[in-house]
Amino acid sequence: MLNDPFEELRVLPDLLTRSFKTPGAGASARPFRVTRIDLEGLELKTSRGGRVRVRQDALYTALKALEDLGSVEPEGWVRVSDDTLQAVLQSEARGQGYASYVLPLLEATGRVELRRLRPAHARLSRPG
Repeated sequence: MLNDPFEELRVLPDLLTRSFKTPGAGASARPFRVTRIDLEGLELKTSRGGRVRVRQDALYTALKALEDLGSVEPEGWVRVSDDTLQAVLQSEARGQGYASYVLPLLEATGRVELRRLRPAHARLSRPG
């Protein structure tokens, strides 16, 4: 594993062809794709055809927020809809809420685990 989550994403061989899914359970999980990557971040295409720009700083922020919020939970799980997690990521996203996009991207790098139940939860990956 590299030390940089953005670089870990950049080196995924199927990054631009893979269909990712938001953390929802079952049919509530919506597909999205990475359409472009550059030095500042990623551009995503949502299932409804919209475009979302994810700055690379949001990846670091999400990891730090999960570390901080998960430290007070016995298993480290944090609700994806947690108000603090959402607020922290919105501050990086200039008002856009995109925890539902950032967390599956981090899952693809192996840094985050998602529990796709109702409600969805995320935590930092644990060794072993």
